[in-house]
Amino acid sequence: MKTNANLFTYFLSRSMFLGGGLSLMYLNSGKDTYISCILGILIGIAIIYIFTYLIKNNPQVINNIFFKIVYFTFLTFIIFILLIILSTFIYSYFLPYTPALFSCLPFIFLATFLNTQKKRNIYYLATIFFVISIITITIKTSLLINEFQYTNILPILSTSPINIFKSSFIFACLSTTPFLLNIGENVSFKYSVKYYLISSLTILIIIFTITFVLGDLVKTFSYPEYAILRKIRFFKFIENIENFISVSWFLDIFITISLAGYKLKEVFNTQTNYIPFGITLFILFIVNKYISSNFYVSILIYKNFIYILIALVTLLCFIIFVTKPKKSNAIN
Repeated sequence: MKTNANLFTYFLSRSMFLGGGLSLMYLNSGKDTYISCILGILIGIAIIYIFTYLIKNNPQVINNIFFKIVYFTFLTFIIFILLIILSTFIYSYFLPYTPALFSCLPFIFLATFLNTQKKRNIYYLATIFFVISIITITIKTSLLINEFQYTNILPILSTSPINIFKSSFIFACLSTTPFLLNIGENVSFKYSVKYYLISSLTILIIIFTITFVLGDLVKTFSYPEYAILRKIRFFKFIENIENFISVSWFLDIFITISLAGYKLKEVFNTQTNYIPFGITLFILFIVNKYISSNFYVSILIYKNFIYILIALVTLLCFIIFVTKPKKSNAIN
């Protein structure tokens, strides 16, 4: 099977929206978040075009020492944020008495040791996970239709235009910045934007579902996408199936951390998985000790991490742009 790096875009674009991403958008634009999402998708398409152009025209930038330093910082920051999202979610809803170091350890072990044979293993699982993700999104949306209150979306434009635009900017940033994990890969705008649109459409469906179900309460939940799943019942007696159909969010984070681990191997020019595993384990230790069970620290990071992310991505793009590729390695 030929590896198609463009497929990773689907998971990368969704990975930062569990909890933090959607909550940030709802805090700014409330019930008008779906408008922000649509605007954010349009902005995101333009950003994806810029990223693919830079990646295709300078695939060897990974060999630049200064770039490696900044890229290493970017990769570890991505892993840091994803582990905060994962650990706080598990702590809040699944294992409140288990330290994040233990609850997330099997997850990062599998994610970092998945890439033993270049990207093939990641791609094989991503292909399977893509199907599972689409199926679970379809199932949970269908099961929640009976809970829809379509008037919850009214009145339209109840939020100020500034907040709507701010929320759309958040969406565009969170859905595109992880795309730089594809640096060094053979990506194209045509196929990357296809998976980006599919990913964005699933997020838009989730936003509509949350708004139809929760209405004015959308701002009160830290994980609104999980809160609405608790309303699902089978035959009025089969409950707690939200844990099963929330699996798609774990898949997004799993693939993203695995791909970040693979990129860490490229930065260190090594084939061993012990380096990315050790780095990820150290980050998890920091998250476990200072963040995962501390609500106030988590909120503080959620509200500000996007600015650090934007700064790192801007610096990476600047380095790629000013670093002239060797003619022999340039892609036509």
